[in-house]
Amino acid sequence: MNGIRASQRFEVMSKRLGSRLREHAQDTFPPDAQKGLRRFAMREAAELLRINQNTFRHHVSNLEGFPEGVLEGGNRRSFSAEEMVEAQRVLLETGRIKPEEHPHRRPGEACQVLTIFNLKGGSAKTSSVAHVGQLLGLRGYRVLLIDLDSQASLTNLFGVTPELDPDMPTSYDLIRSDDPLPAADIIRKTNFPTVDLIPASMDIMEYEFEVALSFRHGATTFHSRIREALEPVLNRYDVVIFDTPPQLNFSVISALFASTGVLIPLNASMLDVMSLASFLGMASNLMGVVEAHAPEHGLNFVRVLITRYENTDGPQVQISSLLRTVLGDAVLSAEFLKSTAVGDAANTQQSIFEVEPRDVNRRTYERAIESVSRVTDEVEREILKAWGRSHGA
Repeated sequence: MNGIRASQRFEVMSKRLGSRLREHAQDTFPPDAQKGLRRFAMREAAELLRINQNTFRHHVSNLEGFPEGVLEGGNRRSFSAEEMVEAQRVLLETGRIKPEEHPHRRPGEACQVLTIFNLKGGSAKTSSVAHVGQLLGLRGYRVLLIDLDSQASLTNLFGVTPELDPDMPTSYDLIRSDDPLPAADIIRKTNFPTVDLIPASMDIMEYEFEVALSFRHGATTFHSRIREALEPVLNRYDVVIFDTPPQLNFSVISALFASTGVLIPLNASMLDVMSLASFLGMASNLMGVVEAHAPEHGLNFVRVLITRYENTDGPQVQISSLLRTVLGDAVLSAEFLKSTAVGDAANTQQSIFEVEPRDVNRRTYERAIESVSRVTDEVEREILKAWGRSHGA
């Protein structure tokens, strides 16, 4: 036999790389470590809470119970994410903001469940989930992020490493066929006080085999597994967001069935657009089968998000224009810009909200923040529209 045995070469490469990554994870985020979150300057805190900076400063000095933050360098005041949550509470209780201006949903307003997915890899699904989810959290929404991807990139971004802790419950334990765990036992707190996480691991692939085997016994209810599993904890949250693998598998279909909205991230390239067209046809057929078992199921919105966008790239501009012409308002008006600030942050397992602004080129940082904010604004408007609110929180 000529050449090398692929099985042996793959095994050697896997062991070497896996060992090194485990060492890196152990050094960076030991199992008992807690990832921290930077403090936010007064200007940032005011913008996140949608308060005029002068009004914010006045509240700090005059409103009883309003967090004072911490003075840094003698004249710069900063606030933790926890202090921003407390600030919103005080503003609500003192009547400075109306109940409909507070991000928490009110009685009669359903938790909005959003699936972010695309069959095409490299479409910035995980980055979109993380940044939209974290910004909604910083604005005061109670957010649950659920990782359904066996690669666990979202999980790792939050400094959670199930591979170092075999006993850690994950999304597979939420929906497994044999004795699933309650969602409350799987949810983990993150370094963002208003953002929780259900992590993922390679085990989630077992769910696909379990569902396929269940068909032999006439089972047809896999699509409702996630919705039923989350029902006991939805009262804790305003928004739930799924991060999904680049494939339309059983867990994704179950997530879609649990969802009230869908966001499809897409690179502005012809190959990605062609892939999207095929994918939408497949998704339509599969969801049609699922909906036959539950005719009442529907979505509040389905939107397309253009990602990794460079407005100086002619072909991307053309594809973006094509999408908007064909799909109209289904395409978000804001794009998730390609940014070295976002990419560099990801290399250190951080989002743009976790890096210190002084450590990044100011203009690059502000462009990235503006891009994420504009995308999140549109997602937030869909949430508020579903709640019947006419203006932002």
